[in-house]
Amino acid sequence: MNHLLSIIDLRSVIWIRVFLGEKMAKVTKEIVGENVGKIVEELNKALADEWLAYMQYMLAANIVKVPQVEGELKSIAKDELEHAEELTERIIQLGGKPIADPKQFYEKTNCGYAVPVEDTKKVLHDALKGEGCAIRVYNKVAKLTKESDPVTYQLMLHIMEEEQEHEQKLENLLDWLKE
Repeated sequence: MNHLLSIIDLRSVIWIRVFLGEKMAKVTKEIVGENVGKIVEELNKALADEWLAYMQYMLAANIVKVPQVEGELKSIAKDELEHAEELTERIIQLGGKPIADPKQFYEKTNCGYAVPVEDTKKVLHDALKGEGCAIRVYNKVAKLTKESDPVTYQLMLHIMEEEQEHEQKLENLLDWLKE
């Protein structure tokens, strides 16, 4: 239920800010420069990935039959929702419009969506594939923003670090299931 409230709250914030036409601050615009359109585009693709990862992990958590895996998937899903909130905030700060139509998630995604199944090992392998993709995406955006947008750069490092932690947790669960 808390996740649903977060989604509703996030959508409200997005629509209020977009409706009010929140613009990028002058100094921020000067610092980021002409790359802002490309940065917003890449952040929106990452936002699509985070929403799809959140949905994939929450659904998988309710399908798998292993309590330890269920708990970890729910924890990671919560982090993915946080990432979506952080990306949304940054897109708005840069004067962009975050993706708000779920249909666009599939059009913009870098990493795709794996339909959850009851096979716990498959769920974990699919999740590992997604986390690996996310790490590569955030590394790419970090390189894009390193010299021109220090705030986005730091956000990319922060999210990439958490994605690496997710990857390690998922690998540990797979190893544990093999024992």
